[in-house]
Amino acid sequence: MKTEGAPDFLNTNISPVHDDTLLHFFGRERSEDSDEQAPEAESSRRNSRVTFNKASGACVHCKSLKVRCEFNPGERACQRCQAGNYECVPRTRKKRKPAPTHEDLQTRAISQDHQIQALLLQFDKLKADNKIRDRMSRAHLEYLAGNPTSDLGVASKYTHRPDRFERFELSFGGDSPTEHIIQSFSPVHEQKHDIGHSIPPDIVKYCSLTSDDIRTLFNLFFERINPFFSILDPELHTPESLIWASPFLFTVICATASRYYHLQPELYYQALDFARDAAGKALVDGIKSVDICQAYLIMAVYAAPRKKWEEDRRWVLMGVAIRMALELGLNKPPPPQCSEREAMDRTRTWLNCYCADASHAIQFGKIPMISLDDHMAVHSEGWYKASRKNLPFDVHLCAYVQIIVIMAQWRKCIGEGNLRQRIRDGFDIVAAAIETEERLDRELQLWVSRYDEEYSYNLLALQICAYRGSTTHMITAYLRLVVLAVAFQHAAKSGLSRDSEVLTRSIDAARSVIQITVERLYPTGHLRYAMEANFVYVSFAAAYLVNLLRAKFLSLLSQEVQEEIIYSVNKLIRVLASDKVALDDRHAPALYSRFLAKLMAKNVPHLRYTESGDNLNSSSFGGGDFQVPPPNEFSWPDIRYSDSPPSANAESSDGIPRRTREADMDFSLNNFGMAHRISSHSIDADLQLPMSVRAVSQDVPTTTYDTETWPSWSGPWATQDTALYSNWSQFSPGWR
Repeated sequence: MKTEGAPDFLNTNISPVHDDTLLHFFGRERSEDSDEQAPEAESSRRNSRVTFNKASGACVHCKSLKVRCEFNPGERACQRCQAGNYECVPRTRKKRKPAPTHEDLQTRAISQDHQIQALLLQFDKLKADNKIRDRMSRAHLEYLAGNPTSDLGVASKYTHRPDRFERFELSFGGDSPTEHIIQSFSPVHEQKHDIGHSIPPDIVKYCSLTSDDIRTLFNLFFERINPFFSILDPELHTPESLIWASPFLFTVICATASRYYHLQPELYYQALDFARDAAGKALVDGIKSVDICQAYLIMAVYAAPRKKWEEDRRWVLMGVAIRMALELGLNKPPPPQCSEREAMDRTRTWLNCYCADASHAIQFGKIPMISLDDHMAVHSEGWYKASRKNLPFDVHLCAYVQIIVIMAQWRKCIGEGNLRQRIRDGFDIVAAAIETEERLDRELQLWVSRYDEEYSYNLLALQICAYRGSTTHMITAYLRLVVLAVAFQHAAKSGLSRDSEVLTRSIDAARSVIQITVERLYPTGHLRYAMEANFVYVSFAAAYLVNLLRAKFLSLLSQEVQEEIIYSVNKLIRVLASDKVALDDRHAPALYSRFLAKLMAKNVPHLRYTESGDNLNSSSFGGGDFQVPPPNEFSWPDIRYSDSPPSANAESSDGIPRRTREADMDFSLNNFGMAHRISSHSIDADLQLPMSVRAVSQDVPTTTYDTETWPSWSGPWATQDTALYSNWSQFSPGWR
């Protein structure tokens, strides 16, 4: 096509453009070709995608070799799988792990909690083992401190060492101590289903107690200790049952008896720690049973002296025992499902709680936790013969309960209103005290006849029963002194004569307490096993007499009475300090012996003191020799002296000095205990006297007793040899 007016070179070789690629480049296609080219393009794109997938993907086998698959045209299996004769399986997407359900998470959490608890228990066990090892070491040192003359070589034999437990294990042919104890003390039938989960108490493992040791300790407890505090029944409380059913009571029995177990002298200090731990665990666990109540009560009555008053927790133990007894309903008739022996055990436990609480209230001047007019206690006069299952000591328990009931009435008599104001208004405290003292005497005579009647039924009655009868005499005399001391204290403010009835009765009562202890209880050989309360009673009586030797009261005493007081107290001091009574320097009688010796040194300064001599029959008794060196810090704490000594014009009409001021001496048990507390630093080796030395409230009276008028005990049991024990099991159950 030629253009007019254009240069020739522009018009040459110009022809129309018919190239389809040019139109395709600009995105324009001819309409007639579009339908044919679209399917071809789509197929081309699909083929290129398949080729790309085959080139870039890999089957399972090739993927494991980390290479790509290579396919032959038209083949579905790659070359490598064909060559190796593998199945060419294309890879699929990995399966996701299913999410855990709520139940799975909960199960896993519980399992982890159990693992954590197991680890914590292991950690606690390691700490407990280390703690026990430290405690055993301290107990060994405490034993050596209390026995400075002991053989260190012998004592170290019982020291806890890491290899001690292994040697104990080898001694039974490879069996562990636990297995040996399980074999020796087979649980009763109702406990056998728990034997797989039962382990002996810690005292068995860490103190390496064998089955023979355990049986010896139980026999020692029921022969030497239970007769004084007859709370347990030997038929019910056997080692075979308690070691599994009540580990706490088992531990307490072993710990209490170990005080007198001479084969392992330091076992006592170790066992006490285990008993305290068991008491704490029982309190935390909140388990209540008669056995646990009995264990707390035994710990309160037979507690070891503590160095400081603040460390003595026997009042806490007694409170827990009494509270538990109330919650268990021991103050009510036993439920019908109880066996006869279990019913007796419940009642016996409650009566012992009543007596221990009343004695504690009298000694400490506190309100008793149990109402002293308790129905079961007041009406227990004939309980000792209610069943063939009664123990031979139940008669003494009933006697003590009835005597305590009289003391409860006395406390009620002097506790109404302000006593001093009542005395100023005309209340005759001396007459009331003498009346109560006579009631106590009549009650004693009644029970002496009942003792004779009971023992006449069985000639094989225990030898210890005669001792318990003498103890009833001693306790009654002590309570009479408590009653009369209150009357004497108030009567002394207005002046007393030498022939005053309250004075003579109180002196007779105090001398009777000492006489019974020295002449009746000591020769039997049983005094060393007595409760600490018995030593409190006799020490209070001696301290009462010694304080009458002060210059203020000397005019009330004849020369003969003064000499008799010095002689009797001197003899008592030697008895309490003798090897037949005191186990060591920390035993209660040894502590009270030193206290009385120092009190005598304070009030009778002309007496001589010696370091040696334990001859109770020596002539030095009359001369006033003592075994303990005298400090001069012991006195009754609340004596407030006048600014000047009493003058001649300060005498009463009969020549007996009166108080020049309101201050005077308090003869109550409360202040007897205060004297111990004030002077405790001078006792011995910084050891403070036991807490139970503190005594009755100032309003609780004292008793007198005339030993010349005491009836003789005519039963055949009174003449038996008291040096030996009869086996309690020989006691005929059908003696009634």
